[in-house]
Amino acid sequence: MRKIVLCATIANKPYSGGQSLIPLQYILGLKNLGFDVLCFETVAAEQCWNDHQNPCSFVESVQYEYFVRIMTAFSLTQCCSLLYDHGQQYWGASLEDVLRFACDADALIVIGGCFPAFSDIVGAVRKRIFIDQDPVYTQLWTSVYHADLGLSEADVLFTVGLNIGSAICPIPTCERTWNSIMPVIDLKFWPFVDPSISAEKITTIASWRGFAPIEYQGEWYEQKAVEFKRFVDLPSRIKRPVEVALSIHEGEEDLKLLRTHGWRIVDPRIQVSEPWSYRAYISQSRAELGIYANAYVKARSGWLSDRSAAYLASGKPVLAQDTGLSNHLPLGTGLIPFTTEEELIAAIEDLDKRYEEHCIAARRLAEAYFSAEKVLSKLLVQADLA
Repeated sequence: MRKIVLCATIANKPYSGGQSLIPLQYILGLKNLGFDVLCFETVAAEQCWNDHQNPCSFVESVQYEYFVRIMTAFSLTQCCSLLYDHGQQYWGASLEDVLRFACDADALIVIGGCFPAFSDIVGAVRKRIFIDQDPVYTQLWTSVYHADLGLSEADVLFTVGLNIGSAICPIPTCERTWNSIMPVIDLKFWPFVDPSISAEKITTIASWRGFAPIEYQGEWYEQKAVEFKRFVDLPSRIKRPVEVALSIHEGEEDLKLLRTHGWRIVDPRIQVSEPWSYRAYISQSRAELGIYANAYVKARSGWLSDRSAAYLASGKPVLAQDTGLSNHLPLGTGLIPFTTEEELIAAIEDLDKRYEEHCIAARRLAEAYFSAEKVLSKLLVQADLA
């Protein structure tokens, strides 16, 4: 059986159901394509904290607890490894086990972040693949701010910024070729929700700040907060509730701004902390309000979040802020682009008029474009691994 080593983030972002699902869906998709997969993650001593956010030992940490619980629930305990403090402690496969597996593996796939510190693992595999989950930021951090994400280690680069390297996107390519890749969705995990089931709220899941603003050629590429404020009046202009599971500091003045304008704000640590609660939150929504980070929008990056893909897979239409997707996906039904508040309000009115049609189209989009097996089969071909 052919082998793939996967390096991803689950433990280091505990209680983030959407984040943990990114590598989990890669694992499930690769397994369905017949690969033996070993997923590993590293956690440093200084990164371990307990429920009170105090430093603690590896086995007492929320990172350890979350990783073990998630991988056990997905029946992946035999194909994962959490390596602590350069492999001095571990759960699942040991560092030596990971190295042995890597020596026989066809490729190492690194999802987001940077290449792991274990050079032996990186050097053991035949091919190294990097999946960029933060387009615009990844390229500018590397080419302008000279951050070392280990891209030089990669043989093949992929990005979910579908327009990176194209004429409509001004972002530098780091003098590398970037292959585009759609979000990866396990359709079995995301069943279609009957549109006749009552769902009133338009929702999304977001971080208010995210990465710090970055500058390139005199232009600033900013955070999601910048874009949200452009649409702050929305709840007062439509008849439906608008709710955000929002990661935002309680002391933020912007939190008061949102609530004053009628936005419902819920705590993502309560609502979407695990893959199942994340799925439930999406399945109980009427549609997604896809407001994206200013950097993705301004750069015309061709960004569509894995979260939006999950809404679509559930049969939940997505009102998607326009990032330049028209050359890559059919828009208008199921996936509805907008630029201004007036366009967004018109899209919501159309959504209500043709709701069942939009829901069916949303699921069909997910089946056609985001199915894990389809997306990963294309990746394997582009990486000369098919």
